[in-house]
Amino acid sequence: MKIKATAEDRMITLYRNISLSLTSLMYLLDHTGPSVFYKSLLIMLLFLFALVFTVYYRRLRKWPRVLMLAVSIEIAGIIVLALCTGGYDSPFKLYVLNPVLIAAGSLSFYFSWSLLFGYFGIFAVFCYFFMNSSGKTFAEAVLDNGNLFLVLVLTVIIMQMVNRIKRQREAANARTNETMEHIKSLYHIVETSSQHDFMNIGQVITDYVVKLTKLDKALFWFAKKSGEPAPESRQTGWQQEEEWFLFAELEKHEHEWRLQREPVFKSLPGLGDFLLMPVRMSTRFVGMIGVKLEASEGLEGRRWYIQQLMFLSELSAIILERHELGVIENRLIITNEQNRIADEMHDSVSQSLFGIVYATHSLKQAWRKMSESELEEQIELIHDSATKVAKELRITIYSLSSKKSGGPTWLGMVRSHLKSLSRLNDVEIELKITGDDFSLPYPYHKALFRIISEATGNAIRHGAASRVDVELSLKPKWIRLSISDDGVGFDTDLLWTESEDNTGGLGMKNMQYLAQSLGGDFQLSSSENAGTRILISIPVGVAELKNA
Repeated sequence: MKIKATAEDRMITLYRNISLSLTSLMYLLDHTGPSVFYKSLLIMLLFLFALVFTVYYRRLRKWPRVLMLAVSIEIAGIIVLALCTGGYDSPFKLYVLNPVLIAAGSLSFYFSWSLLFGYFGIFAVFCYFFMNSSGKTFAEAVLDNGNLFLVLVLTVIIMQMVNRIKRQREAANARTNETMEHIKSLYHIVETSSQHDFMNIGQVITDYVVKLTKLDKALFWFAKKSGEPAPESRQTGWQQEEEWFLFAELEKHEHEWRLQREPVFKSLPGLGDFLLMPVRMSTRFVGMIGVKLEASEGLEGRRWYIQQLMFLSELSAIILERHELGVIENRLIITNEQNRIADEMHDSVSQSLFGIVYATHSLKQAWRKMSESELEEQIELIHDSATKVAKELRITIYSLSSKKSGGPTWLGMVRSHLKSLSRLNDVEIELKITGDDFSLPYPYHKALFRIISEATGNAIRHGAASRVDVELSLKPKWIRLSISDDGVGFDTDLLWTESEDNTGGLGMKNMQYLAQSLGGDFQLSSSENAGTRILISIPVGVAELKNA
């Protein structure tokens, strides 16, 4: 398998080639020793071995023990090479910097220093006992080569400092990327949620708090709201019997929470230490988001939790406010439409109906005194008036139907969304629809759109798919949805395990919840490098019976 070279790999390869070229040039220019032919042959072998070690270092970076063995072998080879080409005077004694860099940058602290001291000790001992022609003492020989030892020590120190900074940066980047993925997924879930599952917003938020903070317990407590019912307070991590006690304790401090503007650390009797963050809309106080802190958490960890809760607090407030504004807007739209229809009915249809009723009443009183032609004329007039009323009613009804008036339909919005997703991500998305959604209730529209959007988004973001097939069958009594992709796939057992541990799989869990909330069945099949397929079957009408 070909391993893609990183910027660090390319830098090390460049340094290795430059250092080997310079030391080889110095070796060639030295007139002592073997002939130029043998020196050239040795140098070519060294370049070949350097290439082999470079490739294997890149492939072995995930197996530290094997990498340690490879570095040790190269160090031993360099010792032999330096001893055979002049000992202390060998230009290849500095070439040891290459494996030292690998060890300091990729392996443990203790191994790097053990390797360095081992190299210098073995090299110094062999040179003293077998190549000490000048009769120097061991201390003098070591001091004469102190610069070499100093260079190696400084190299290890600097490389380990750089490696530590690199690891910290990678950890921060990974945490930031993970956070952004969770936040995008959270916003997507709430953005497409329906009124039916919007009341579970607290549960969605607490699940994501646990994922973002890596803590075990989180909560979203909603303050009481006059008038309309507020979403239920939710928690993640506590036992069911502990939930009532938790929210009862929080309710005792409601007055304090309403005055709070900043994050607060609070110790609740019998529950432990909490970090709590108020959630405020522009018009009112909503509630508190919080996490239960571990005793071992330091200051830096608490700062990270504060950042996450502040963001989720603002996001929750925006989402709740948008939802309330949406509810008000829908009510205004319905009210305006009712008024418009009432005006139209009053101005045209009701007047015509009144005329028909009056004409019928008159005909009933006078038909015996009328001639046949007069009676036929009067009936024809009533018939024409009834036909006119039916036509006006049909026009009014058609104006309310987006399908018949040419306005945007639900299926049209699904097609538009998938088309945009395909174009923005350069992914082929094939949509096949059979049946009609005209009589499908609104909760089904919202749930299906969210499932389709979530599944296709996952296939692109996490599955790296190049093609996604969406098949939707709409029948009077059944809805069947199939979404399959050619992405990398995953282990489904591991997904559900992580979902239970609150470490992954919330997107799939939410899709499953949406299908089951409508009385449907959710099936997931996937394996590594074999794509993913989601099959959903939903009986039409079951959700209405459940909520009746």
